[in-house]
Amino acid sequence: MITPMKKVTVLCLDALKDESLEALRSMGIMHVLPLQTPKGNDYLAAKTAVQRVRKALDSLPEKVSKEAKPLSEDGETLVTQIHSLILKRKSAEDSIQQMTLEIKKFSAFQNLSPVQIQNLEAKGVCIRLYEAHKGHSPNPDGAAIVKDFGKGANGHSFAVINYNTTPVAVTDATDMGLPSASLVDLRKKLEKTKKELIRCENALSTIAAERAKVQETLACTTDEFNLKEASSGMIEGAGVSLIQGYCPTPRLEELQKTAPKFGWGLKIEDPKADDDVPTLLKEKKSVSSIQFLYDIIGITPGYREVDTSAVFLLFFSIFFAMIVGDTAYGILFLGLTLFARKKFPKAKPQGFWFMEIMSVATIAWGLINDSFLGFNPAFLDFAQMSWTPEFLKKALLWIRISANLQLFCFCIAITHLSIAHLWNFTVKLRQKSTTAIAQIGWLCTTWVMFFLAGFMVLNRPLPSFTIPLFVVGAVLLLLFRVPPSRLKEDWISIPMLVLDLVSNFVDVVSYIRLFAVGMSGAAIAAAFNGMLSPLFGSFWGILAAALILFFVHALNIALGVMGVAVHAVRLNTLEFSNHMELQWSGYNFTPLSKHKSN
Repeated sequence: MITPMKKVTVLCLDALKDESLEALRSMGIMHVLPLQTPKGNDYLAAKTAVQRVRKALDSLPEKVSKEAKPLSEDGETLVTQIHSLILKRKSAEDSIQQMTLEIKKFSAFQNLSPVQIQNLEAKGVCIRLYEAHKGHSPNPDGAAIVKDFGKGANGHSFAVINYNTTPVAVTDATDMGLPSASLVDLRKKLEKTKKELIRCENALSTIAAERAKVQETLACTTDEFNLKEASSGMIEGAGVSLIQGYCPTPRLEELQKTAPKFGWGLKIEDPKADDDVPTLLKEKKSVSSIQFLYDIIGITPGYREVDTSAVFLLFFSIFFAMIVGDTAYGILFLGLTLFARKKFPKAKPQGFWFMEIMSVATIAWGLINDSFLGFNPAFLDFAQMSWTPEFLKKALLWIRISANLQLFCFCIAITHLSIAHLWNFTVKLRQKSTTAIAQIGWLCTTWVMFFLAGFMVLNRPLPSFTIPLFVVGAVLLLLFRVPPSRLKEDWISIPMLVLDLVSNFVDVVSYIRLFAVGMSGAAIAAAFNGMLSPLFGSFWGILAAALILFFVHALNIALGVMGVAVHAVRLNTLEFSNHMELQWSGYNFTPLSKHKSN
């Protein structure tokens, strides 16, 4: 559930401002709102420090040098070294680019030396280098020798030589100037600069082994910036400073107990309707793993929206299992998750819990369909085991029929979307809103769309009550969709009802993607198993088939994960959320707090 918040204003003496901020930070209890635009030298210096360390961290390569040894330098020293290396690398890259272009530009002149040309000019022999398009050559205005050096970077290269203290004027060609050094020297310098660039990259790879120190430095500088930002955002006057923010209601007592120690004055009030309140999801181990997914896709329910984490997690695990759909893949995911949990014991557990749930769901769905790497092994088929109850055998065999599996997808759709409208009904009923009745209308029309999808896709007969049910739903929507107080502003939603009903049908049919994507993966695996089965008769044949199947299943897993990222996420964040009227308009509760090093 979403933790209720209180809007809190803290008044403290100017003399105790720093101590008060430090106390609030140590409690990690208050999401601070700036009462004025943060500014000042201290704030800007802290902001620059964070940007400096973050740039250093982002510049470290992912690959760590194999020869890297532990470094004794602290994080701040490493940041300084990284920035020095960044400048050297940038200088080397610019020099390499410039010299490469220069060598390419004058390559037709072979070992040209600008010093020799300048010496000849001092003796009365003027030489100028030109470039002309194909079919053209320099046209000197006076006595001169034109020497063609062949094709250059952007055309033909020429040298125009005249005996005088000044060069002759030339048309139909572009003056190329002179290189900064002889081409021999430029090539030597280029190789030297490339080696310098490699040394910079190697040095950064060595420092990358100490990434944790740089991350710790970033955390510390971020702490300092947050403190300066909060301080700069306070209002001061008459010897008193004010800081404002949001505090979770369950922790309000901590704030009230601390206030007398620092002589704080507290103003506690309920957030107003137009306040942009942060969202804090109450931690429940059973559903907290969904926060891992929320963070990946970057969504957070708004403070005044409902927390659908339990429903989201339940249906996402079903979607994940149906799309990936193979027992062996689920076992692989579970094994990798358990390995990662052991390898990284200090990592946040939510991601491990999430993947364990998804893996178990995939294994279960694979067993239901008797699918193991595209094969249908009898020893895993519960429908063929003597101890399996008869009703379960029939259910397993029923769902393996293509048409029944499509119907099952529509059943998931109507269940998922019905939960949304029933939930919305209870929420609006508590709010004493007449639009609660419209949710019953949506529920009726959604069921009609379920029957219609079965009729159009699976040739299932429409129930006799389909049309009356649709009429009841449509009437309820026409009468109660818009509150009377907003009828003048939102009247357009009434004629738009036709399009919304069509969209409702599309939403129900959209769940058929679970069948399509899941079956495509199984079909790919089965097809390759069939094509390669003739190779299973010899050792080398088995080896070749195994190698091919390895890449096929790797591709299948990748496509499955992509399918989850597109379809499973969409069905929750679009279809379900639209019916739930969930906008995901929130942002996370981020209290003023201090980084805790491990």
